[in-house]
Parts: sequence; structure tokens; C-alpha cells
Amino acid sequence: MDSNLILGQLLALVTAACWAQNSIIYRHLGKQVGSDAVAHIRMWLALPAIVLLTYAMEGIWFPLSLSPRTYFFLLTSGALGYFITDKLLFQAYILLGSRESMVIMTLSPVVTAIFGFFLFSEKLNGIQVLGILTTILGVLLMVLLEGKPLRAQQEQKDRSTGLLFAILASVLQSVSFLMAKFAMDETGPVSTNLLRNVGGLSLFIIYNFLYKKNGRQHFALVKKPRILLLLLFAALAGPVLGMTSQMKAFTLAPVGIVTTITQISPILLLPFDRFILHKDVTPASLGGTLLSIAGVAVLFLAA
Repeated sequence: MDSNLILGQLLALVTAACWAQNSIIYRHLGKQVGSDAVAHIRMWLALPAIVLLTYAMEGIWFPLSLSPRTYFFLLTSGALGYFITDKLLFQAYILLGSRESMVIMTLSPVVTAIFGFFLFSEKLNGIQVLGILTTILGVLLMVLLEGKPLRAQQEQKDRSTGLLFAILASVLQSVSFLMAKFAMDETGPVSTNLLRNVGGLSLFIIYNFLYKKNGRQHFALVKKPRILLLLLFAALAGPVLGMTSQMKAFTLAPVGIVTTITQISPILLLPFDRFILHKDVTPASLGGTLLSIAGVAVLFLAA
């Protein structure tokens, strides 16, 4: 068995757990203070931690000797991933729900695998393709067969908008990850994440301080201990640990496989829905869970 491939897939599982945790916190805080403020402030909280992690893991505070092409790809990847994609996704969490939004994001592995084949000549064998399709089928089954009658026209409008935001986020996420992988031959996974963070934060600064002029208002969140603690926890788990794990996984396994495993977050959210929100676990949820777990198991067995 390929030990690098196994490690890459394990790191992808860590990433999935981080995204599941993030979706819960960001939805909770987004309803209280707005998704725009949450998305913005968590980038400031994540930056010092990523700088320290870069120095600890790679011995540099900031990569200064990369080619202009690499800086362009990584900064643009961060702007697409951390700013545009996350703003769309955070709003989808509010309009559609955490688990439902993460299900739509399962479109991302398909797009990523296709582009990975054409851009990086990453070929997947038949068993790996079967694992990807099984995982995606399981997650889709969980939501498509759980359809509930909508109670009001506004609810239907919110759901439609949330679906659109989540679909756009899934495509843009794929593009941002592929741009990051394209540039990783010059830099390590942690410094890659640092430059992506800088790219995303730069766009937040332009948008919130120069365009919307509400950046100062967002910083009022740090004066509320409970909100600050949740934001800090989410920032460390998401932009720091989660994204660094994913960038490292990209160096060890094909992007299609890594992205597929990271999309099992809706499965990881089932216990939260059941025991915290007290939602019933339907046959569709159980069947989707078993299918998704089987798909991930196939990917590991194919290593």
C-alpha cells in the first residue's frame, strides 16, 4: 500500500472534521452577528497562528523568494477561496443550513478530479473512481430523499438562494484548490496556506474598509468574550489546521481523492443534528451515511 497516499487521505479526513466544526460555529455566529463579519474577523485571528506555524514547520516567517507566477496563483487562490467562496458558503449556511450546504459542496470533487486529470495528468483507477462516486452518491442521497415541504414562499426563496450560493461556492472552491496545487512545487503546504490567507485577507480589507466601510464595526466582535472564543476556535480549526492539512494532503494524494474525502462533512454533522438539534435520523440519512463511509473505505483500500 502507498503510505503517502494513506497519509494524504488521513489528512483529508482531518480536514473534513475541521469543516464540519466550522460550519456549525459559522452558522451559529452568522445568525447572530452576520456572515460577513464572521468571515472577515476569523481571517485576522488565523493570520498570526499561520505565521507561527510556518516558522515552526518550515523555518521561515514568510516566503520571500518565490516566482511572480507562484505569488499570483496563491494570492488569487486565497482571494477566491477565503473571500468569495467562503462569503457565498457562509450565507448558504444561514439560508439553507449547515449540513445541506455541505452536501451541495460535494459537487467540488467532480470538478476538481476532472481538472486534475487535464492539468496535472492525475489518473484515477477504476476502484478510486468507484469510491468517489459512491461517496458523493451517499451524501446526495442523504439530502435528496429528505426533502421537506416548504412552509412559506420566503422559505422557498431562501432555499433557492442558498442552493445557488452553495453551487457557486463548490465550483469556485475547486478552482482555488487547483490554483494552489499548481503553485505548490515552489513552496511548502504551510507557507502555501499563509499566502492564501494573505490573499483572502487583502480582499476582505479592500471590501470591508474601502468599499463597505464597515470593517471597524466588525472588530467590535472581539470585545465579546464568548463570540471571540468561538471565532478563535473556528479560525484555528479551519483556516489554520484544516487548510494546512488539505494543502499537505494535495502533495500526497490526487486532488480528486482529497477533495472527495473532505466533502464527507455532512456525514460528520449527523451526530450534531441528532443529539444537539434533536433531529430524527431518517432512513435516507442512515443509508447515505453508510454509502459515504463505504466510498471512503474503498478509496483507502485502493491505496
